[in-house]
Amino acid sequence: GIGGNPSPETGAADEWLTPRRFALILGLLIVATFPGVLLGSTTFVIRDFGMFGYPLAYFHRQSFWRGELPLWNPFSNGGLPFLAQWNTLTLYPFSLIYLLLPLTWSLPFFCLAHLFWGGLGMYFLAYRWTGQRWAAGLAGLIFAFNGLTLNALMWPNVVATLGWLPWVVWLGQRAWREGGKAVVWAALAGAMQMLAAGPEAILLTWVILIALACGDWVRREGPRSRIPLRFFALALLITVVCAAQLLPFLELLAHSQRDRGYSSASHDWSMPFWGWANFLVPLFRTTPSAQGVFYQIGQYWTSSYYAGIGTLLFVAVALRRVRDWRVWVLAGLLLLGLVMALGDGALLYRGLCFCFPGIGFLRYPVKFVILVMAVAPLLAASGFTVLAGRTRRAGRFEFAAALLILFLIGAIVALDWKSGPSEEAWRVTWQNGLSRAVFLVLVLLVTAGLLTSAGRRRILFGCFLLMLFWLDFVTHAPTQNPGAKPSIYEPGWARAQLKLNPEPRLGGARAMLLPAALGFLRYNPMAGLEETYLRNRLAMRANCNLLDDLPQIDGFFSLTPREIGRVTALPYDYPDRAFPVLLDFLGVAQATIPGNTLEWAARPSAMPLVTAGQQPVFADDRTALEAFGQTNTDLRQVVFLPLEARGSITATQQTSARVLQARFANQSVSIQTEAPAASLVVISQTYYPAWRAYLDGQPTKIWRANYAFQVLEVPAGRHQIRMVYEDKKLLAGAVISILGLLACAALWWRGHRSPPT
Repeated sequence: GIGGNPSPETGAADEWLTPRRFALILGLLIVATFPGVLLGSTTFVIRDFGMFGYPLAYFHRQSFWRGELPLWNPFSNGGLPFLAQWNTLTLYPFSLIYLLLPLTWSLPFFCLAHLFWGGLGMYFLAYRWTGQRWAAGLAGLIFAFNGLTLNALMWPNVVATLGWLPWVVWLGQRAWREGGKAVVWAALAGAMQMLAAGPEAILLTWVILIALACGDWVRREGPRSRIPLRFFALALLITVVCAAQLLPFLELLAHSQRDRGYSSASHDWSMPFWGWANFLVPLFRTTPSAQGVFYQIGQYWTSSYYAGIGTLLFVAVALRRVRDWRVWVLAGLLLLGLVMALGDGALLYRGLCFCFPGIGFLRYPVKFVILVMAVAPLLAASGFTVLAGRTRRAGRFEFAAALLILFLIGAIVALDWKSGPSEEAWRVTWQNGLSRAVFLVLVLLVTAGLLTSAGRRRILFGCFLLMLFWLDFVTHAPTQNPGAKPSIYEPGWARAQLKLNPEPRLGGARAMLLPAALGFLRYNPMAGLEETYLRNRLAMRANCNLLDDLPQIDGFFSLTPREIGRVTALPYDYPDRAFPVLLDFLGVAQATIPGNTLEWAARPSAMPLVTAGQQPVFADDRTALEAFGQTNTDLRQVVFLPLEARGSITATQQTSARVLQARFANQSVSIQTEAPAASLVVISQTYYPAWRAYLDGQPTKIWRANYAFQVLEVPAGRHQIRMVYEDKKLLAGAVISILGLLACAALWWRGHRSPPT
């Protein structure tokens, strides 16, 4: 064990913080932090919550109440897979929270519930390691309220993934040590995290598991010969149980824009070289947004990764006082996360990216701070435990460490005074640094009081210590999650306000926010949070269009089919070019006026989304893509087909071919055509392998047209075409997942009948 042997009176006080009591304290602190959200008077809206998380949850919920599984989103980017995105939480069981309850309240509650769940899981994990309940309580509080976790509330999928992280580590270690039913529990926890779909947090969770499994194997913690087998069985079982989600995701990933060069071509967003200073003075070199949220200069993925000033002190104590191999493993992981977060500023990151190009899929190197926030609570708990078990309650090292931290805070404040961007920025920095210094002194004093007390006084000091840590977190920066009135999410509000004519609608026409208008939104924010979001809704920015069922050619998704991603990015990659051919073919009937900010104007030249009779032109992909930028191309008359279609297509141009009817639903299209001879029917919808076409009830092939869209051939006469999104990867994955659940049941039954070994 890490700690010592306390006296009977001290031991009784140390056992006071039972799981139930900690859960009650943690729940009350969450309520105290977000009272308006839990009472329903306000809701989250900042950044990706309002632009990404809430619209996706709304679309999911609408599909759920129609009795559909949301496989395809036809309102964004010309259409793209929805369930296969993975981070849409479509197959995550606890999505039922916001599918069944009022969305403006239940989605924030969903996020806060996982905040609670993560803190509780860290409590159990830390208690298993330390055997000290106050240390476990500190670890749970640090994990639940650190700056990164609070920032993650704007991503429902990420905060859900983080909420399962400590459970997977705790149960995973039990699985390879004990086997039997422990493997089943670990597999279920791992499957829940996998379905929650925060890829970076999942990857780093397994980095921790691999490090611990290797440590157990080397140290012979448990049956050495069975550790690798049980670890592999656990990983395999989780993969099999989640196959229904993973197979569609891997299919989309294979067809997506995320190739090896994607990360280097995107915004870096690494931790700045001075970013470690933000662990001591969290507002050092940060700037406030128009809504008052502070962001670090150089990266904007997270508004904070502050781990707590008391956490640093206890981590230092653990590294100095604890003689346990797990502490050194965690220390190595913490250092790895700190260095890797620097991105290209660290040779290690560049070297690993060269050796393992897949690391680039993380996109933003700063995400490696997830690893820091995962292990720091455990190190802090170990440090506190060794203090609680010492005969001499404090020593020179503890006071020297506190003085060093105070000195570093002063040095950081002085540095900002000499080289900060402005006097106002320095004022924010020194006030923030002074507050952290005060909290550090209070933590030291309360810890000393706790360790020199017994009975009720020890319990009282323990509660004070938890309260100090919580206050440190909730005051380290202005609110990271400002609230707004739930009415901002009223469905159909923007449609009613805009009154566009013709009105963009599914299967009829689309809208487009021009690059100039998008730039205006980015660089001219409004001070009011609600006003800013409502303006974004009127502009159909990112995924706000989903709240109004308004189709547009843009969107904000992690994965986009490669070809449609390149096509819809053309107007934004080349903002000085008009691309009328592309906009016409995409059916853009409404677009913002160039140079006139956010006013909309009709485009009478927009084509219907289904046309027929074009002349086939067989060309390579480059030629087809470049055609969208050529003003002499008329896609009403020609359609570009891949070279491999030359031997299969017999249709020629038929100017008298007609589309009699075209009806679009979320994941199906019904078309009626009439032509005097064999003709081509072109659909301005994203080409994707899961789409199937049936001509008069018989299967027919869908070809890729105009680089990224759909075309099929129909014979002479009148015909009925039905196109359906049929995800065979999902069906195969569902069968495998059922087998995985049956395997879990078999392992449970077997473990129930025989004791673990």
